[in-house]
Amino acid sequence: MTPIPTGTRYNRTHTVNQADIDRFAAVSGDTNPIHIDPAVAATTRFGRTIAHGMLLYGYIRAALRTLAPTGVQRKQTLSFTNPVFAGENLEIVVEVLESNSNQLRCAVSVARSDGKIACSGETVLEITHA
Repeated sequence: MTPIPTGTRYNRTHTVNQADIDRFAAVSGDTNPIHIDPAVAATTRFGRTIAHGMLLYGYIRAALRTLAPTGVQRKQTLSFTNPVFAGENLEIVVEVLESNSNQLRCAVSVARSDGKIACSGETVLEITHA
């Protein structure tokens, strides 16, 4: 299998909505009111509901799967720096930093439409061969 070239980027956009957040809360069991209760969230420093960090990670993981369908994640670092609110447009970006026939190291990020980074980090994928 030919390695994915260094510098290859995969971008996708997604608008996160309250239904996405509510479904993630139900599946994950993380029903913190900051995510699912607009009245409670309105009293916090955010002023409204925010998406779960792991929901944002799920968007990153889907992008990684598109870029490298046989990749098995071996390492992930993430930093969550800005909240994502229901209704926000997001850009999910994966960029190959290093590549060989057995492994990819990628920079990953989720940016809000105002350009602020919601989360970013690096991941290492082991490329499996059929």
